[in-house]
Amino acid sequence: MMDLFELMRHVYFVPSLVVSLFFVAGLVILEEEKDRLKTILWGGLVSLCPYMIASELVYQGLMQALAFAFGDVPLLLDVILDYSSRLILLPVAIFLVYKKMAVHWSLSLFLLSAFGGIGYLGMVVGKTQLGACAVDAVAIMVWWKLLKNELSYVGASLAFRRYGFLGVFTSFSLLVNLAMYVCVRMIEVTPEFLNYLVFVSILFWLTLTIAVKLIFRAIRLEQEAELERNHDDLTGLPNALLFANYVQELLAHNGNRRFAFIVFDFDNFKSFNEKYGFEQGDASLRFLAKALETRFGVRFVTRVSADVFRVVADLAGLNAKVKEVHDEIRAFSKAGELEVKAGIYLQRTPNQDLEEIEKNFMRARLAEASIKGIYDRYVAVYADEMGARERLKMYLVSHVDEAIRNEYIQVYYQPVVNAKTNTLCGFEALARWIDPEHGFLAPIDFIPILEEAHLIHKLDLFMLEKVCENYRKESNQGHLCVPVSFNLSRLDFKLCDIFKEVEKLTQKYNVPHNMIHIEITESVLDGDDGQVLKQVKNFRKEGYEVWMDDFGSGFSSLNVLKDYEFDCIKIDMLFLRNFTQKSKVIIRSVVDMAKNLHLGTLTEGVETEEHLKFLEQIGCDRVQGYYFSKPLPYDEVKALLQEKGVISSF
Repeated sequence: MMDLFELMRHVYFVPSLVVSLFFVAGLVILEEEKDRLKTILWGGLVSLCPYMIASELVYQGLMQALAFAFGDVPLLLDVILDYSSRLILLPVAIFLVYKKMAVHWSLSLFLLSAFGGIGYLGMVVGKTQLGACAVDAVAIMVWWKLLKNELSYVGASLAFRRYGFLGVFTSFSLLVNLAMYVCVRMIEVTPEFLNYLVFVSILFWLTLTIAVKLIFRAIRLEQEAELERNHDDLTGLPNALLFANYVQELLAHNGNRRFAFIVFDFDNFKSFNEKYGFEQGDASLRFLAKALETRFGVRFVTRVSADVFRVVADLAGLNAKVKEVHDEIRAFSKAGELEVKAGIYLQRTPNQDLEEIEKNFMRARLAEASIKGIYDRYVAVYADEMGARERLKMYLVSHVDEAIRNEYIQVYYQPVVNAKTNTLCGFEALARWIDPEHGFLAPIDFIPILEEAHLIHKLDLFMLEKVCENYRKESNQGHLCVPVSFNLSRLDFKLCDIFKEVEKLTQKYNVPHNMIHIEITESVLDGDDGQVLKQVKNFRKEGYEVWMDDFGSGFSSLNVLKDYEFDCIKIDMLFLRNFTQKSKVIIRSVVDMAKNLHLGTLTEGVETEEHLKFLEQIGCDRVQGYYFSKPLPYDEVKALLQEKGVISSF
């Protein structure tokens, strides 16, 4: 028993215990998953007090073995063994912190060495147990005051993974610990140098702390700028890309755990906006974002579209948290117009692959969609038997690569005709999916699904490549070619550098830029942060025509015309579908306005001779619709146009 008391006295049990408590408190603050019990348990195990006791036992065992074998142990070897025993358990401690608490090894190494240095500082400067406690407490308060903000930012990011040079400072802290340890041993041998050694220890420690403060501050400032670039302007939540990084990191650190993938979505949000205005709608989105952030953590919540949020959460307490969010939103919307629905997918097998993560969210979205409009249900868990439509969605998401590879997706061409001369002046390229299992699929069956799954850019680039390939084949055979327009999705501008991709394909097949027309809808421009505007300018600068598709179908078409430069506007087919005197007045006004703005005009949905004659009369430039041909494969549409006497104007 006396040996144990002697051991405690030798390793400064009480001050090292103080340091251990602060070490555990620091981990609780920095620890990502907020599993406090686990953090306290494992953090306490590897903290300074038990660590010093364990290393002292290793040291005493080695010394006894050497003394038994060789007699007296030289002082230099004694010092080497003593310090080595402090280091030998360090990899074990780092491994436990990394594996059990998901703290990156560089950060755990830094924290262990930093708090070890504080322990040595107390031993050197404090001289007694009470003095060491006081010195350690002051040093910890100074250290935490200087580094708390920096560690919070660095701990909540990939900084230790990205900034390799931090390893240098961690190594430096270990060297400082070595120097301070030598000071401890020198006090035992040469107590007359005590005051000098106290000064040296304080200088070493302050140098390390200030250096780390400056470096971490530089990292924090850079991170703050990066976070500003990668967060949603409205809610402050991480954007989709940053969220994906956080989720991948979480799954990588918890390889054997399963998580819940949740999609939250407002019911009747459009009606709510129309009744109360966009300002109140935005306030509702911010309120929901805060409610989700409070319960699931800011890193694991993102807004992916107007009123759709994604969350990754631990399974423990999940139902209670979802109910709290639902009840809080209901209380916020006093009149009861606003209802939040939640779809949950419970991960079946751990997987950190990005595509698999996206599929998990798609499943959660399908679960949420299954209770849309059902007012007595606010949550649904994904199940395989949710219906044929849902299974089709999952099938399409998982088979889009195969469909592209095997060309189950084909390009159909619908002619664009000059209204004055009745000559062919272009085609629109439209996708059709002819699946071996599900048969013919129209765009409405798969395009919204691919957009929701963030896979639409694969389809659009495949379509463009087939258009360019067909142009090269026809041109090489000496056939006259007309320009082809194709649609770009809003996500094409986010998921890839669409301008570079288009340039790459036109160069590959040597397609003149005036043979490619790019159609974008008003929805592409919703919430544009300037990226789409920049790309539109790039396209037009390089000789591509950019058309505004479905003009008049949205709420802000005129604003879009004011802010963006287009070559042509395509008047939405809905105006012709209900062909009344009022719709005629609207179409005529749009055509006149376009002429004054020096824009070309094309009207979709032409199905009768009456439509055609009216559009020709008001001066519409081009027309498109079933009157000439429905979308068909290239060879078939050419043959049909020849039968109808529609020839190329090129």
